[in-house]
Amino acid sequence: MGLRRVSWLALMAMAVSGCVGGGGASESPATAAPSPTANMTLSIANYTTIAVTLVVNGSVVEVVGPGGYQDPIKVALTALPWTVETRSPSGRVLSSMTVRSGDVWQTSYPGGGGAAHGDAVRVDLSCGRIDVWSGPPLLGPPPGPGTSGDCA
Repeated sequence: MGLRRVSWLALMAMAVSGCVGGGGASESPATAAPSPTANMTLSIANYTTIAVTLVVNGSVVEVVGPGGYQDPIKVALTALPWTVETRSPSGRVLSSMTVRSGDVWQTSYPGGGGAAHGDAVRVDLSCGRIDVWSGPPLLGPPPGPGTSGDCA
């Protein structure tokens, strides 16, 4: 009886491990963990009179014309973290931020309502305002005056 019991337990262990699977190469793509950037977006609102270059991790992603708006940016972005900059036509950095894994999230409460968090940067210039965000868009006061010559 002892031998039968051990054989039965060994058979059950093999059956269970076969059902669960060991992962690796036989794992189907549908069960693979999603990429940390799969649901991440980046958006920009250029409320200035100049073209603004959006740069992520040192690479130009897009040039957004005066009054331009992209929500979300329609190009594939590299893996996180993202070092995001906006630059003037002369190449001067106007704003910068870093987006890291876990920075952007949202939740709903059982009784209603919810919360959201993201990364964003805003700069008020003499020629207008630039907002860049990942997650919920920025809210806030009307644009400030900026400093003369800050759009050059």
